[in-house]
Amino acid sequence: MKDRFNRFHKLFYPQSIALVGASNVPTKWGSFLLSHLTGGGYPKEKIFPINPHEEEIHGLKAYRNLSQLPQPVDLVVITTPAKIVPSILDDCARLGMKNIVVISSNFSEVGAEGAALEREITQIAKEKDLFMVGPNTMGIINTQVDMYAVGAPLQLHKGKISFVSQSGNVGAQMLGWTMSQGIGFGKFIGTGNEALIHCEDFIEFFGNDPDTDLILAYIEGLDNGRRFMRIAGETALKKPVIVLKSGRTEAGSKAAISHTGALAGSDKIYDSAFKQCGVIRADSSQEMLDLSKSFGRLPLPKGNRLGILTLGGGWGVIATDAASEAGFVLPELEDHVIKMCDEYLPPFWSHGNPIDLVGNMNIQYHLEILEELAKSDNIDAMVVLGSLGTGVMIGLSALVSDYTSMGWDYDSLKKFMVRIDDRNRAFLQRALELMKTHQKPIVNVELQFIGDEHLVQLEAGKSVIFTAPEKAAGVLAKMRDYYGYLKRKGVDYIF
Repeated sequence: MKDRFNRFHKLFYPQSIALVGASNVPTKWGSFLLSHLTGGGYPKEKIFPINPHEEEIHGLKAYRNLSQLPQPVDLVVITTPAKIVPSILDDCARLGMKNIVVISSNFSEVGAEGAALEREITQIAKEKDLFMVGPNTMGIINTQVDMYAVGAPLQLHKGKISFVSQSGNVGAQMLGWTMSQGIGFGKFIGTGNEALIHCEDFIEFFGNDPDTDLILAYIEGLDNGRRFMRIAGETALKKPVIVLKSGRTEAGSKAAISHTGALAGSDKIYDSAFKQCGVIRADSSQEMLDLSKSFGRLPLPKGNRLGILTLGGGWGVIATDAASEAGFVLPELEDHVIKMCDEYLPPFWSHGNPIDLVGNMNIQYHLEILEELAKSDNIDAMVVLGSLGTGVMIGLSALVSDYTSMGWDYDSLKKFMVRIDDRNRAFLQRALELMKTHQKPIVNVELQFIGDEHLVQLEAGKSVIFTAPEKAAGVLAKMRDYYGYLKRKGVDYIF
């Protein structure tokens, strides 16, 4: 087991990389993959382009073949035409270069001839003890060592999420979205056709990787469902495993087969299997990102009792519907919470859960009521709607009107908006402290046109802010279910 872990570790932490098929032609994979590798910050002196027709590629000395390298490299990335790959693998084996990522396509995904070629390279890898990823993969990333050996222009926020994807295109696109959402990643691997190493192998490695706290997987099909369940089940007891499984429909299953040659199978069987082994299933690509953000930043709800704090009654009703549909109950408020609300809110406040703040703009009142709610023994999680937007409403009103007629000049308006930001950050900081103290998640829902980019800035990689209560309820429900799975298995959970 230790030797197997070490092989994966060397794959993600290479001291040197050779790119076979490197090119000066901008439209070729060997060109933009080399650009991403150097642009990501990996040391140029440790990158060795291989191309028999070039003396220099992207400013780096080029070598005719692997035999001409000054020393063996830790990782070989191959982007050549498929028919040349077998001979390159023979060279790798002869020269003692064991770790290989085959970017090249035109294997089993294109028909019988390609499938035969894939069987050939698989046999070579097995016979000569090569650790081969792919073929037909997007590549590999490890942000900790600034390695972007991948065919997409990604510059990720660093973090401790690891992602394995059977589709390089889906994986790269989702990682691209995280760049604007402030979600930090550590490792990514595209498994492609999985000729030798399968997605569950990477899940197993990530489960034992001290630099990984959360595991994501995009899956189109499994060759060995029982093995996946065993590995995923063992891993889910240590770390959350979030899976986006495509091919829900018959048409989608056929598309998956034509894409990577994966065995699709019944979606109901997959759904049942995921539940049995504690895997959290994302219903969409966007929900997967919402789940990854939330699992990485929030404690798990230890039950289904939800407290809702809302600036307006209508959103409270919508949030209540969403919570109920997600399996939550809204318990009655304890006396100490009611007392605090009576002190700060007008007599006609809702006197129940959800707590309707009836448009009160004093965010300090919101915070003190939230603290009382967090202390409640009959509350497992909290959703706060609209609190972050209280001051923004005033500022936006001034911006869309003649603010000078309101007695403001530009400097005073600017200072007001800065104070709003400071106040919002103080609110979020106190919410983080409450989560740590009481081990209960607090999700904010912003409804006042702050803007996505500004929300990411406010989150600062620590808080969770959504723009709809339905998202909050759905994510918290899956976190609650995962906690229930751990509890049934006798696993102690600590945030």
